[in-house]
Amino acid sequence: MIKNVVFDMDGTILNTIDDLYNSVNYALSQCGYKSRTMSEVLSFVGNGVKLLIERALPSGFSKEEFDKCFIVFMEYYNVHKNDSTAPYEGILELMAELKKKGISMSVVSNKFDAGVKELANKLFNGYLPVAIGESATIKPKPNPSGVWYALELMGAKREESVYIGDSEVDFQTAQNSGLTFIGVSWGFRPRSLHESLGVQYIADKPLEIVDILEQIK
Repeated sequence: MIKNVVFDMDGTILNTIDDLYNSVNYALSQCGYKSRTMSEVLSFVGNGVKLLIERALPSGFSKEEFDKCFIVFMEYYNVHKNDSTAPYEGILELMAELKKKGISMSVVSNKFDAGVKELANKLFNGYLPVAIGESATIKPKPNPSGVWYALELMGAKREESVYIGDSEVDFQTAQNSGLTFIGVSWGFRPRSLHESLGVQYIADKPLEIVDILEQIK
């Protein structure tokens, strides 16, 4: 029986892509580089903001160029990360239903830790008391350290927990953590990606997760 749910953040419970896209292109423009398309930025996300900027920069950039662009990105994103970011439709209803059923929830993301905590506290009505992002002590996914730490804080067992995400990184994270994975198709990656990975459980709408949890033994 599943008693605990660990969510990914960007592309799973939060639609953050517009603010990430705008922040990436602001940083690129300030550093003298060509803007990226939305589809390009979508393909760059999933492994944290440092890799996001590395992927957005043209090949052959120097450490100094990266450092400058990364600082500009972080300064801009810290101010503008809530301009358009919001929970996906149906996510708050899902969380209310899970809480009603006594299922605890947390979030583990590759976003920087302070941003994860701020967004979780501001946008999710107390449903996510444990919110963990990348930090000096938590390695980025698919390393399982963040998920294991979340389970520890929740007092949760791995065999009673699932990890829910939208990307191949999330699938690998679940595997590395020893958790059952539920893929979602409304985020930054299509349903076809989950199918190609052989994901057993795929949700096309948030409330479908409730039924899926009842199927997992």
